[in-house]
Amino acid sequence: MQKRFLLFASVGVIVSLAALSLTAQAAGGGSFATPLVMGFPSGDDWEPAVASDGLGHVYVLSTHFGGVPGCAGCADPTILVQVSADGGATFAAPMPLVVSPDSQYDPQVKINESGAVFVSYLLGKDTVVQRSVDHGASWSAPVVANVGIRQGPTDKDGLAVQGSDVYVGFDVAQRFFVASSHDAGQTFTVAQVNGNTLGWPLNGAAAIAPDGTVYMVWELIHQSGNALGLQDVIVTRSTDKGLTWTMTFADQGLPPGPACAESCGWDFLGTGSQIAVDRGGSVYVLYNAPATDRGPPLVWFRSSSDGGAQWSTRTSVSTDATPSFHVFPTIDAGAAGDIRIAWMDNRTGAYNVWYRSSSDRGQHWSDETKVSQFRRGYTYVTRAGFGFPYGDYFVLALDPKNLVHIAWGEGPNYSGPGNVLYAHS
Repeated sequence: MQKRFLLFASVGVIVSLAALSLTAQAAGGGSFATPLVMGFPSGDDWEPAVASDGLGHVYVLSTHFGGVPGCAGCADPTILVQVSADGGATFAAPMPLVVSPDSQYDPQVKINESGAVFVSYLLGKDTVVQRSVDHGASWSAPVVANVGIRQGPTDKDGLAVQGSDVYVGFDVAQRFFVASSHDAGQTFTVAQVNGNTLGWPLNGAAAIAPDGTVYMVWELIHQSGNALGLQDVIVTRSTDKGLTWTMTFADQGLPPGPACAESCGWDFLGTGSQIAVDRGGSVYVLYNAPATDRGPPLVWFRSSSDGGAQWSTRTSVSTDATPSFHVFPTIDAGAAGDIRIAWMDNRTGAYNVWYRSSSDRGQHWSDETKVSQFRRGYTYVTRAGFGFPYGDYFVLALDPKNLVHIAWGEGPNYSGPGNVLYAHS
């Protein structure tokens, strides 16, 4: 992912909800505060991450293009972090996690039980981890997670944290790896999960069950020459703190996604997957895939009560019956049976972010809530929605107080420039 855009903005901006008190609502689906534009006002930001400790601290990360004002040593792009101390009502100015000439992508953020904040992202060819124990006031130096893996640049990191255990999944060409740390991210050991394959793995996400079982979900894209083939959704599981891993299929033989009208790179609208585990130990996957070859993608849901050995029949989570594109799903879970999901679709002729919840392991769902909203001053935003999803993913996080935090990217097209938005329930 390489983009080049100029940024004209000032440092020290604090965004606030105080003057934006409207909410987006749908009957039975919940309500969300008016979305905040994160980053710099005229920034170019995509692929965000978000987490909250439920005590008022909210962390939003984004990949920022165009150079960081006042930071001559910052790369293009650089990972920015913004911190809120009042539950997401206001945020401090965006700051780089590290000043480095190496390009940075794909941020992830998770918080452990004691409130320590862990982030992972791509730094040059490596996947690195940093930690903050003072609510984002300072960060440790980046630690390389892909220790000993030098076959090529890493991609698509997925982060899970429990206590001092930190797990980071990533792929290198046709190989999928998980790095494990048991000293709060100071040192890592790496295990290769898949053998030699004829396809390309793309990591989706990671989650940890209350008993310490670690799950990673990723897609395997079969490829013959330059032609995309069928795609699988794979769940990787470890019950021994990352020493050994097993693989099961949440779904197999999925058709390739539709071609992207923009310069989106290969398989931008193809299968994407996310995973969550509730406090009862049930595992949930959410992924998008068309029902027919290169047809309109749908968002599918599956659950497992036995650690992924068996999966429920897949169900489509959207009520939309039009042939629109449903893409970039995200999921989190809380108490036993409590699931929160979101995705983007263009049923209105433009894209919007939609949210639903379930309290019974996905047997029934709330009405849909449209989280994204119209805002003035952005040419790619209309009353119908925004022009195009900005970046390969977005993130929903459920905090310990059962508040939902969502961060996503909007733009006119794949090339942008676009912006990261944040909203909370």
